[in-house]
Amino acid sequence: MNYKRTSHRKFNLGAGHSWKKDGWEVLDHDIVAKPFHLRKQAWDLPYRDEAFEVIFCSHVIEHISHFKIEQALCEINRVMQKDGILRLLTPDLKKLATAYVNNDRKQMEAFIKDDGSGLKTTLGLGQAFVNFIVSAGYDNFLLSSDFSEILAGYGHVCCYDYEMLSGLLRHYGFHKIRPCDIHDSEIAEHKELRGCPYDKAASYSLIVECRKERFVPFSYDQALLHAGPYRVPDIIPRPRSPLWIAFRKIGYGYNLGKYFLSKLPAPLKDRLKRIFRNKQP
Repeated sequence: MNYKRTSHRKFNLGAGHSWKKDGWEVLDHDIVAKPFHLRKQAWDLPYRDEAFEVIFCSHVIEHISHFKIEQALCEINRVMQKDGILRLLTPDLKKLATAYVNNDRKQMEAFIKDDGSGLKTTLGLGQAFVNFIVSAGYDNFLLSSDFSEILAGYGHVCCYDYEMLSGLLRHYGFHKIRPCDIHDSEIAEHKELRGCPYDKAASYSLIVECRKERFVPFSYDQALLHAGPYRVPDIIPRPRSPLWIAFRKIGYGYNLGKYFLSKLPAPLKDRLKRIFRNKQP
């Protein structure tokens, strides 16, 4: 594999394309901000083994399907030096669930205010609770069973409590795992690593730091989240030929294009249609 060359020893995964800091490598897959930008996914990082001594990842893993999170953690581990530091921030399932189960409207509204995305409670606290866990967005797309239609676009697709996340980290070769306060970190410049205020979403965030102990390669046989009848290899059909792959890629591209076209303002949409029909704008 041809890995991307970098002299940086620190890595901000999912920081957004506009975030920059001397000494830090940045990778983001935002298809809206950079629609034609070559990108990689968290489970397929374009860096050599043991490239980084520090990795920071804020509110990213909730955007990764539980079918892929184990491969993503494995990749993060692979590109880290031994004893390197990893800091993760993500919504805390236990905090959100406690507010919901206790019908604590004041606490849930504090979470919503801290989040800033305008989550609703029109149908009760359950509406906000569910939308913290599964939210609209452009990171993941739900396809119909025949691949002919995009049914929805999602941002958040999973949520973790400390027991779940620490268990995954331990399984994939991390140790010295500990929950942190928003102000507490072994990374000296941790308050400078987000595109928003460093303490945004602190009220409902799970913050964990750990160090790499060893590398553990991903294996479906040893995976923690792939047990039972709905394993990825069982769900996703195996390609029968290169032609099958080509047809699928064409179908994905066509339907993805239709989805984004439907979201454009009407004047721009009409202008693009005229251009593609070889008419004068």
